[in-house]
Amino acid sequence: MKRRTLLQAGGGLAATSIALATGCDKSTGGAGAAPAGASGAATTANAASAAANVSGASWSALGKSLDGKLIRASDAAYASARRLYNTRYDSLKPSAIAYVEHPADIAECLAFARRHQTPVAIRSGGHSYAGWSSGNGKLIIDVSSLSKVSAPSGGTTRIGAGAKLIDVYEGLAPHGVTVPGGSCPTVGISGLTLGGGHGVVSRAYGLTCDSLVGATLVTADGKTVDCDKSQHSDLFWALRGAGNGNFGVVTELRFRTHPAPPAVMAYMTWPWSKAAKVLASWQKWGPAQADEIWSACHLDARPGGTPGVSVAVFSLGTKRDLQNAVDKLADQPGGPGPATTVRINPIGYLDAMEAYAGCSSKTTAQCHTPGSLPGQTGAGQLGRETYAARSHFFDRALSTAGIRTLMDQIETGSRKGVNGNVALTALGGAINRVGRTDTAFVHRGSLFLAQYLASWPANGSPGTRTAWLDSFHSAMRRHSSGAAYQNYTDPSLKDWKTAYYGPAAGRLTKVKQTYDPQRLFSTFPQAL
Repeated sequence: MKRRTLLQAGGGLAATSIALATGCDKSTGGAGAAPAGASGAATTANAASAAANVSGASWSALGKSLDGKLIRASDAAYASARRLYNTRYDSLKPSAIAYVEHPADIAECLAFARRHQTPVAIRSGGHSYAGWSSGNGKLIIDVSSLSKVSAPSGGTTRIGAGAKLIDVYEGLAPHGVTVPGGSCPTVGISGLTLGGGHGVVSRAYGLTCDSLVGATLVTADGKTVDCDKSQHSDLFWALRGAGNGNFGVVTELRFRTHPAPPAVMAYMTWPWSKAAKVLASWQKWGPAQADEIWSACHLDARPGGTPGVSVAVFSLGTKRDLQNAVDKLADQPGGPGPATTVRINPIGYLDAMEAYAGCSSKTTAQCHTPGSLPGQTGAGQLGRETYAARSHFFDRALSTAGIRTLMDQIETGSRKGVNGNVALTALGGAINRVGRTDTAFVHRGSLFLAQYLASWPANGSPGTRTAWLDSFHSAMRRHSSGAAYQNYTDPSLKDWKTAYYGPAAGRLTKVKQTYDPQRLFSTFPQAL
């Protein structure tokens, strides 16, 4: 879904593009893996050098040992296979891409990496913000073929680590259930889950990781391990918030399912002159609503024009209840007053997920990227994007100064010709009823999450856009908690371990030592 597109759904309901606000998590589903004994992050140069020393015969032998496909630079499919979702990383040239079919294929790849000192990157949906699901000279383990969505049984479902979100929603819909997730259709379920995972039903059902009841993964020693609350419970705890590549390659996830009832979508806009009042009112209103009501406030920089402000709302309740709720947002003391645009429409649950994915007028096959590789479809119509983003959690409401700072940054972006925005997502509800260290996702006391985004044409220069983004993030830091969302991987963070994991960091280090003592999975800069 294009980040700034207006969607049409539910009989003409316009909904803002909220992919980034609802869990379009650019996580890898795995992460980089280094040769046994490596410490810290391997450089791109080291990776390329190590790969150059591997003979063609060795690569051929690996390909023959796999039931899945191994694609190398000499293969016609390489140009497509090496690409991530974000075009910023199109210059990366991995040594090979292995589309694994089962855990034994993964074990073969890891054994190859240890034997030949070849770093590995793990890829699910290929949405890593930092591009860490690829890398020059690396062997990419792509789990897209592990995509089965099993029929629910006893209130749970089994989902392959490589399943894309659109396939998860479509696969569960005939059974009248869902798993809380994000809105980007091509994000992999494992990447989303292992870093937390939030979306339009998170206030009602919790984060994606909160519905996880078990997982299967291949660990550094090549063993297949099942974990849940009763077996390898420390690993299961760590996977729910810090599992992206730190402990192994996840192959299957087991989730508790939830009802997928009819829903209601709403969308409201105000003139920019009301932006301060919209912000002040929304930040009190959004996190305080009943669990079934989710919302996000968007402020958009518009190159050469007046910025925009809008609020998108999703509810599992009735249209009347949502109407009453949004009336209170507009009419509360000091509020922004009536919106310029107000649309409230009932919609089926699956129809809503398709709308947020930008796929209301597309078939399931069309709601994929085009191609013949695993995870793609021949009928696919979705493109890729070029962007950069950063994030903050906020544990308290913005002060008048904080609101003014946020607006100033958006206005500056408009003057500088930046296509950018900030999406503020309401938290609370079921998310915050989980203990802070009950899982490795520790951001349980926050009111809302901010994501700052800048985008540009694929052939354009980031230049002014990323400078604006960094300035925006820096200006807002003193108003935030200082924490950041680990699924919005931010390579610019200096104290990333504290920002992502807070009080869970120490325990995570111990889990890492238990399951990856030789630091096989540690080639990316923010590995535990």
